[in-house]
Amino acid sequence: MSTPALQVSSDRFDFERLSSLNEGAKELIARSFRVNLLALDAMVQSKRGGSGLRGFDEVSSQMRSWSRDLHRELEELSRLSRQVVDHASQATKETHVLRLLERAAASSNNPSACGALEARNQTQLARVGEIKRSWRRVGDALSSLDQLGMMAVVLSRSAMIEASSGTPEQRAQLNDVSEQFYRNSEAVVSVLKALLKAMQS
Repeated sequence: MSTPALQVSSDRFDFERLSSLNEGAKELIARSFRVNLLALDAMVQSKRGGSGLRGFDEVSSQMRSWSRDLHRELEELSRLSRQVVDHASQATKETHVLRLLERAAASSNNPSACGALEARNQTQLARVGEIKRSWRRVGDALSSLDQLGMMAVVLSRSAMIEASSGTPEQRAQLNDVSEQFYRNSEAVVSVLKALLKAMQS
């Protein structure tokens, strides 16, 4: 029976993808904190600038909300990835048991040993199916995050437009903030695209 050997290979690939997922999530969390701090600073600056910078204040507020949404979605992604780890770890352990049962059944040709092996194989197949479903949920979460990333790019471009208001000194400060918004937004989109590609390979 080839199921155990195939499962070991699949588990190794799952853990490689999980490693990429965790590294990407760490960077995204760092970006969300960075954008949140930028947005707070921008809101303070725009409020000091008075009513002429109301538009920039609103965009900055939306960027702050976006950073909180991103963090919340990443927490859900982390929960889903932990599920994959649990299922994959159980499958790996079960693979070793299956190998032992396979050898015992082959050497003894005992009907009870063969029956036990078949039953464990069915359990393992069900677990593999659950791993696949868990990965699909991870993929759905990444797709949702990808849409959130595109929203950040739109908001950061709006910030660039709104930064043209105010005095020359204010414009210089707000342009710097809006450019940082944009760089962070582009980085988020880039990380998410790479993760989606890794999940689909």
